[in-house]
Amino acid sequence: MKTTLTRVMKCLACVAIIAIAADLQAQLIYKCKFSAVEGYTNGWAIGQPSIGNKWINANYNLDYLSANGLTTYSPINNGAGSTNEDGSIFYNASVINSTAPGGGQLKIAADNNQNDLGEPPAEFTSGRGTYFFKMDFPTQRRGPVTVTWDWQFFHTNAIPADYDPTNNNYNAQLPGYDQGFTLSDYANCVADGNDGNPNWKYNELGTPCRLSTFQDCRYNAQGACGGGGEWNNFGPQFKDGKVVHMKLVGYGTNAPADYVGTFEAFAQRDGEDLWQTAFHQDTVVNWIKNGVEVVDATVLASGYRRCPGETDPNSGLNCIMLWLNGQTKPKYTLVSNIRIVGPDPVAVPNLKIEKVGADVKMTFDGWLEAADVPQGPWTTVAVQSPYQIAAGAAKKFYRANN
Repeated sequence: MKTTLTRVMKCLACVAIIAIAADLQAQLIYKCKFSAVEGYTNGWAIGQPSIGNKWINANYNLDYLSANGLTTYSPINNGAGSTNEDGSIFYNASVINSTAPGGGQLKIAADNNQNDLGEPPAEFTSGRGTYFFKMDFPTQRRGPVTVTWDWQFFHTNAIPADYDPTNNNYNAQLPGYDQGFTLSDYANCVADGNDGNPNWKYNELGTPCRLSTFQDCRYNAQGACGGGGEWNNFGPQFKDGKVVHMKLVGYGTNAPADYVGTFEAFAQRDGEDLWQTAFHQDTVVNWIKNGVEVVDATVLASGYRRCPGETDPNSGLNCIMLWLNGQTKPKYTLVSNIRIVGPDPVAVPNLKIEKVGADVKMTFDGWLEAADVPQGPWTTVAVQSPYQIAAGAAKKFYRANN
């Protein structure tokens, strides 16, 4: 099965057309490179992009506070309604660089002005509290649901001369870090006695995956749900700044019995071998644990921390939730190339071309991408149909990517 579903078209002098159709694949649910063509601009991520669903601040809701006669709740508020002592808006995390190489990036970092300015106002538990933010996508009740993304950690400390990803020397010389990425069910935000307060807690997340001492995932018993569990503390190192390519798979109730209520995660340091960081039960694997290579080890299933549909049986995996926990500047993480696919195959995306006067108009499903040669690289040029090409424009190959 091909991993990319395309119909490729070539416009020769905007007249001759060649179309190439590919095979079926899983349904593309969500795709994001934080690029300008997707509607992003440089700056605060919350409320972007200009097209479609927005990134949402998941632990600050003025309407909830007002309706319940409250003024504050912890751990920390962020963005609108949250300010530093000098009156400037307090941004704990998530800034977009829409013009970054490769199409754009989300920078997750602590503003930290409140700590710089002394004790935070009384309504803040700490200037370094946990900040949760999310992006919604259509609810998925079946599985598996797979998300892939890239993230890269940056630190000001020098990399030790004897650094080796199979030992623990490098991690021991750096402060801790805790930045996470998860597929979750937003209905579970009312669990644990929140009474509708959309102030997420770790126990409400579905498939927690993080950059901490290592890139690791949350372990929970299969089908346990209800939060809890522990971090497995094995996986690749990331603090030398290598890009880590991620794949996270969440299984649904339609999965085989020994997969129901579990998830798997895979991490690959750029240019290196693939290391699994969460596993299906009884899988024999090799990994790095506490800086030491462990060979042919058997691990247990990685169950959801909060199962999809647990609070609301009509709900399911329906959002990406990210967090930043207790950090201070100047450390930060760059996230990009997010892509979510669901279990249901879909047909080849439609791509139609027609002349409009001297110009050419393309009507398409999904995203329209262009390249100078059929082998790529491909660049997203439009996310909303139709797309019009002016007469005399340079020759390009186009494809609809779904």
